[in-house]
Amino acid sequence: MAQCYRAAACVRQPSTNLKIATLQAIGFICESIKPEILSLRSNEILTAVIHGARKEEPSSEVQLAAIHSLFNSLEFVRENFECEGERNFIMQAVCEATQNSNVLVQVSAFECLVRIMGLYYDKMQFHIEQALFGLTVAGMKHSDERVALQAVEFWSTVCEEEIELEIEAQEEYGEMPETETRQFAKVALGETMPVLLNLLTKQEEDADEDEWNVSMAAGTCGWCRPRCNRPCRYPLHRGQHQG
Repeated sequence: MAQCYRAAACVRQPSTNLKIATLQAIGFICESIKPEILSLRSNEILTAVIHGARKEEPSSEVQLAAIHSLFNSLEFVRENFECEGERNFIMQAVCEATQNSNVLVQVSAFECLVRIMGLYYDKMQFHIEQALFGLTVAGMKHSDERVALQAVEFWSTVCEEEIELEIEAQEEYGEMPETETRQFAKVALGETMPVLLNLLTKQEEDADEDEWNVSMAAGTCGWCRPRCNRPCRYPLHRGQHQG
């Protein structure tokens, strides 16, 4: 863990190559070591990773390495996500990365959002309202299929989480479940479904059936939607990033 701490310090050095190598090393460490061990150094790791991912960073290669490392760190930063200020700081960096001029950074940022939604659904109400709704709907309309695919996967993950929460609620037999569904998918249905239907038409006749593409992802997401059909109890107030 001392090596991880020293690596985090290197991210603030002026050398671009050193930053990239350090962030890649952090990403490898985060991928290889058990989350319960890494959680002891979550603050130092997050500080380094967010520093590299910030929009002020001039190198898109550094940003890409930082976002990759952040993806690998998401499982062990639960305590940081419990703190509103730290959670907002992380989410701001990821949301800004979805607007990066480098498409690969955008793709990686949306991949992070997919994983964040899967891990921290119960913390996402504010972020859905303020940014994620607009960013992901715009992402599904992106001209680059790699970005659109991850934006669709975001809503598929929302659906999967809410279906699972509905099942858990039914199994509680009247008891209050630990996490309640916020019905994000149902509230967003009117604006996401037309985009999904349009993406379904983009299937190429000679497309490889074994290769996952945006059309297949849209079909899977659309199939999940009717299962998220409970009456909505939590109105969604979309913020300034509405698409």
